[in-house]
Amino acid sequence: MNGLRQRHAQNEFLPIFRHNPDLVCIQETKTLKEKIPSELKILHGYQMFCPTVALGNFTAETLLFTRRNPISVRYGFGTPLSDVDGRIIIADFDTFVLMNIYFPLGIGPVDTLEHKLAFYDEFLSCAKHLSSTGRAVIVCGDFSVAHTDNDVESIKKHAAKQMGTTPGEREKIDSLIRLGFSDTFRIFRQEKGHYTWWPNGFRCSERHLGRRLDYFFVNERVQPFVMSSEILSEVEGSDHCPVMMEVNL
Repeated sequence: MNGLRQRHAQNEFLPIFRHNPDLVCIQETKTLKEKIPSELKILHGYQMFCPTVALGNFTAETLLFTRRNPISVRYGFGTPLSDVDGRIIIADFDTFVLMNIYFPLGIGPVDTLEHKLAFYDEFLSCAKHLSSTGRAVIVCGDFSVAHTDNDVESIKKHAAKQMGTTPGEREKIDSLIRLGFSDTFRIFRQEKGHYTWWPNGFRCSERHLGRRLDYFFVNERVQPFVMSSEILSEVEGSDHCPVMMEVNL
């Protein structure tokens, strides 16, 4: 969202609900729980779940709005590295587990590539465990990685050293796929030219200047039931646009 309160004040958040979603997963709210606009806490038909942990004067939080009652919700992988700044919501809906994650950017001075890769390792361990127990798993969020060259408008000379396209970061996505997870957008569309983020907050869609950083991944239990996966590039406001998946579970 690049700031929930700002998007809401400019009427760039509630229009998402025109799609009549069962679940809405938000990343980068930059908003403490107690400062979430009161009208968003009582959206008709939805429950809201969010972590309460802030990181200094900056909050890197996630939100979940759901019409379905989860049997449990937790806000991390269970380790100090991943649970300190509200980047994770794991909701168990019995028939499936939803992981809503705002992955670290990995850029200083507040973050490092080492921390980002370690966060990914903990995520992969959690995803592997859930799949190994036979659960249907859906993962969504801002992954802060353009997985392949087809997910980047242009590959610069030093792309291997640019955050978001380094081999180490891309290998973490490869590892997720080796665990049996599928990038749902690529089930339907293989070509280049589809992006979810544009630099500096400027929507450069006319020139296709962007990266695809936002994904839905599902494991083998879910993949046969994915009906569609789309990028809602017409939604303005943030430097990211929403992604949407329809799955019949």
